[in-house]
Amino acid sequence: MNFTAFEYWTDGWRHGSLMPNDVGLRRCNCGRLVLLNELVEIKAVESSDLPRIEHIPEEAFVNCVDEADSEEIEAAARLGYWRYLNHSYRQKYREYREVEEAAAKAAWEAANADARTLWDKLRGRKSLSYSGPQNSPFTYPVYEPSDIQYRNMERLSQILLAQGTGSPYGGGPLTLAELLREQGRFDEAQRIISTIDKKDEGVTGDVISRLIEERQQAPMRYRM
Repeated sequence: MNFTAFEYWTDGWRHGSLMPNDVGLRRCNCGRLVLLNELVEIKAVESSDLPRIEHIPEEAFVNCVDEADSEEIEAAARLGYWRYLNHSYRQKYREYREVEEAAAKAAWEAANADARTLWDKLRGRKSLSYSGPQNSPFTYPVYEPSDIQYRNMERLSQILLAQGTGSPYGGGPLTLAELLREQGRFDEAQRIISTIDKKDEGVTGDVISRLIEERQQAPMRYRM
């Protein structure tokens, strides 16, 4: 599978991903919510009277939470809803970073005006080029979850903690650690992430671990 994307986020969201950000939840045309790993594969046939299943748009996850008839369905719905509710922060984050990076570049250009002489230019001497902010702190906007977000995260955490970090419906221990971190439950998040073998953490785990140590709640964009 190719998980290349334009953006990677600590809550598991991938922007512009070649693979869908899928929580495995579908709606049968009979109206029932089902999980993909509950479906049984059958041989291909030319036609069938079996009901079809459809993808669920992100904005409909809140309705799925209310309709869930099992904790597994509810966990998947709340996982998708959690990421969906974080989208407003993602946009705020992008705008904040664009403004800060533009200001840093403008300041650099003002301090590094092209001082080449005509002779330098004729000889092909290159001017200095901006390569990003140097030795400046990396900042981002404050993350202020709404009451709705907190209630959703609290309930999802409750389900996943009861199911155990090996639950196939919650994304595993990294997802649970991130979920706890975004609520400000740093000690619990640290206990969960400490159960993961370092070689299995990957880039995502490294970022989440650092944010736990820094006592930061915000979902974070990072590079793979």
